[in-house]
Amino acid sequence: MKYDLVCRNCGLRFRDHGFTFSCPAGCSSIVSTDYASPLRLKNREMGEGIWKYAEWLPVEGKNDYSGKPVLFKSPELSSEVGTNVYVAFHGYSPEIGAEMITCTFKEIEVIVSLRYAAERGADIALASVGNTANAFLAFSHYEDINVYLFVPKRVFDCLFCHEKSENTTLVMVDGSYDDALTLAQRFAELRGIKYEGGGRNVARRDVLATLAYTFLETYGFLPDVYFQAVGSGTGAIAFYEGSKRLVEMGLAEKLPRIAVAQNKPFTPIVNAWRRKRREIEVYDYDPLDVVYAQVLTNRSPLYSMRGGLYDIMEETRGFAVSASEKEAKEAGKLFMEIYGIDLYPAAEVALAALLKSDVKGSVLLNITGAGFSRLKKDYRVRRPRADFVVECEADLEVIL
Repeated sequence: MKYDLVCRNCGLRFRDHGFTFSCPAGCSSIVSTDYASPLRLKNREMGEGIWKYAEWLPVEGKNDYSGKPVLFKSPELSSEVGTNVYVAFHGYSPEIGAEMITCTFKEIEVIVSLRYAAERGADIALASVGNTANAFLAFSHYEDINVYLFVPKRVFDCLFCHEKSENTTLVMVDGSYDDALTLAQRFAELRGIKYEGGGRNVARRDVLATLAYTFLETYGFLPDVYFQAVGSGTGAIAFYEGSKRLVEMGLAEKLPRIAVAQNKPFTPIVNAWRRKRREIEVYDYDPLDVVYAQVLTNRSPLYSMRGGLYDIMEETRGFAVSASEKEAKEAGKLFMEIYGIDLYPAAEVALAALLKSDVKGSVLLNITGAGFSRLKKDYRVRRPRADFVVECEADLEVIL
């Protein structure tokens, strides 16, 4: 195998036998990949986009996906922020070469997650509050496996597809995201299939880490600050992991500061970080009821465990910023005025948080979720129907 898995707490190295995303010694930690061969930048053997970096992806083959982020320096945002701002645009805007048909970087995650599962002959189950589900609905047919998506009822209207993949089963959960997560995990156990793993899945993180490689190839350096709105924190951790590989290989000089943004009033990571606490607080309400950017409502983010956001932000001198719905919408209007592209709420939160931050040096702003209005002009967008509706574990019987 071209990589080992490594526990970020005890350092144990072990083989990946398929969906082994936790330390065999029982550590509460992130498990990361360590690849045997060095990355060859500007390698064209595997094609363009994410597959160009196949040496550092935990899969052996590839599929036909060709999407990729668009990078550009923004003089307008640089003027607003007071420092050099670069944008990693994950969305749909053919005018700038961006053609992600689900409008977020979740489709990049999903593409390699599907390949990872298919190479192991595994059907998978997972929970989503929208963007991940949209990506699986669109791309599951790329691989010959079955995918079971559990989505809370209150965000079901956020789902869309051009044509639903036939190997995807869509389950509406009459409850919170935590309920959907619990039912997805229980269904996987009862069905004898794999729980996909979310941000702990190395396939997801390693493909998002390719953004660091692309930025270095494009500009010759890594940014001083990486800025992103987070729910679970998967993308921010991935950019750190990719950057660390480049630094350890001597291809980059230093790690970027990892900066994360969340949407008031649900800001567990921001609150914990400001208090310099590893543990996040427990919320007794469903954040989906109160948050504008609903995809940022993960109550169990990858923060406290070793190798999670707390450790990463401490190592890189990172920081966390919150933004209100009003601030987010104002930031979205600014982006529309500059580029004529509509942003998803989470991307608006990221931009709003950056605009109110005092940052120095070069900044890479990850815009994930953009261009839905333009997408609807080019594609027939459909609202998918649920195959099943469940509320509790007993209801899973109808799917099994």
